[in-house]
Amino acid sequence: MKVTVAHLYKKLEELDRDVVELKKLTDRLATDREYSPILKETFLSEMTKLEDQKTEILGLRVEKQGGVVKPGKSTLASVTSQPTAVAKEVISPPQEPKKPERPVRKY
Repeated sequence: MKVTVAHLYKKLEELDRDVVELKKLTDRLATDREYSPILKETFLSEMTKLEDQKTEILGLRVEKQGGVVKPGKSTLASVTSQPTAVAKEVISPPQEPKKPERPVRKY
């Protein structure tokens, strides 16, 4: 499956944002509740999954029109500036259907 580097970059931003939000939720949990350890464990598990997805994306081989570039810290920046680059495979998590937006009533 071919995906542009721009899409991968946006996915990386999403993953980073989700990890930050989960970290904030974990920090806000009350420690005196019986459900806190279960939620904390679940949040940490999800953060680990997101970090694994991020690592997998960063490990993809990127093709340019002239040849193949192996991603690294310096080459990734140069490849992301070219929207014609594509990656070979990306595994994306199943997305839940979005709820339809309801009109806002003004009184």
